[in-house]
Amino acid sequence: MTDQANDFWNEKMKHLFHLYDADGDGSITPRDFEILADKLSSLVGQEDVKRREDYAAARKSLCQEIMRADANQDGKVTLEEWLDFHKHLAKELHKPDTNPEILEQLSERINTTFNMLDLNHDGYIAKDEWVKTCQFFGVDQTTAEKSFEQLSKGDKLEEDKAKHLFFEYLKSDDPNHISNCCLCFL
Repeated sequence: MTDQANDFWNEKMKHLFHLYDADGDGSITPRDFEILADKLSSLVGQEDVKRREDYAAARKSLCQEIMRADANQDGKVTLEEWLDFHKHLAKELHKPDTNPEILEQLSERINTTFNMLDLNHDGYIAKDEWVKTCQFFGVDQTTAEKSFEQLSKGDKLEEDKAKHLFFEYLKSDDPNHISNCCLCFL
């Protein structure tokens, strides 16, 4: 990896870290996932009991996957642990014989992410779902709409394509790769 590509990838992963550090204390803990799940469930309405339950389950699953980065097992993921974990993950994903256990763990993380973005559970991420979620994470509407147009064909992003883009996002150090339009939802 060139220095420029490495710098780009590190900045991308730092941004992702800060999205998960919901309370802004400099580490990712299970509490951050509770905060995110509560906030995300408001996108579909707090009165929707089923969706709140879905987000609670997703929060638990995503938390378990992300907390794998807690190298010293102290109950929190620091930025250094986060970067080390994802460097190892990206290196592993570039291998032709990627460890099946790592692929299964990443697949779970990607499935959970997709399900959280597919607000109405129709198997697609619609433009309005994408824009709402982007805005939740502080992305302005114009940028969100532009990124969606780059990723999708029409007004829906198909599940397989979305999951492939999420996978590539974690792996790619190319600043021009289309997966960078995913805006760090993983």
